[in-house]
Amino acid sequence: MRFRKLLWLAPVAAAAGIWLAADRLLDAAPTAPAAQGDPKPSVTLPVTQVVLFNSGVGYFARSGEVEGDARVDLSFPETDINDLIKSMTLQDLGGGRVASVSYESREPAARTLASFAINLDNNPSLMQILLQARGEKVEVAMQPTAQAQPGTLAGTVVGVEKVRLPSGPNQQVEADVLNLLTADGLRAIKLLDVLRIRFTNPVLEAEFKRALEVLAQSHDAQKKAVSLHFVGDGRRRVKVGYVIEAPIWKTSYRLVLDKDGKPYLQGWAVV
Repeated sequence: MRFRKLLWLAPVAAAAGIWLAADRLLDAAPTAPAAQGDPKPSVTLPVTQVVLFNSGVGYFARSGEVEGDARVDLSFPETDINDLIKSMTLQDLGGGRVASVSYESREPAARTLASFAINLDNNPSLMQILLQARGEKVEVAMQPTAQAQPGTLAGTVVGVEKVRLPSGPNQQVEADVLNLLTADGLRAIKLLDVLRIRFTNPVLEAEFKRALEVLAQSHDAQKKAVSLHFVGDGRRRVKVGYVIEAPIWKTSYRLVLDKDGKPYLQGWAVV
């Protein structure tokens, strides 16, 4: 009976080593940034199945529920993209369909940033960002002042300029002023009095966040983002499967006899 228990423990020990390697692989595939110009948030699909082969590849399956038109974002090392695209299978199990699969190009981050409505390359200042947003609607939160002006203003960005304002007897100081067209007319707002500015156009807001994510991802040039788009109605289950490179592993067994001649079978997984 003890010998049978040891036989059962052998594959368990091997599986433990395999899942340890799989856990390290899963850490290398975090959620990727949102697709360009897509205001819908990304849906996270947890890993539900991992199969590692001793030939140096692994099969990974992710599944979960989505609602309506949904997007799933993943990130992989650039060396895995070729195997990923060739082996990926997508299933919409609730009557929906797979609309598209897209992944980032090899273009430098500066060229990608230049394609957005607001270019965040070269560390632009707030004034430079607002100059690029001319004609866009924004919501501006103001600092409380003695003039009792509204705490929040909504309007369209007309432009930004530098003006000289009095700061004391025979003294002037240069300040950046936002010219905003509001429901009450044109207002000039000192940027020093502004607490917060928000784009009210959801597409522009999403694109601005996307540009920031491109900047963040450019710090790791070895990763590429893959976006999966599902189209359908209601809540339903979707599944994604793919094959990528994995650590090579093999099992080995050792039979040990104690002083009484009883056998002990040990199972090992070498990764």
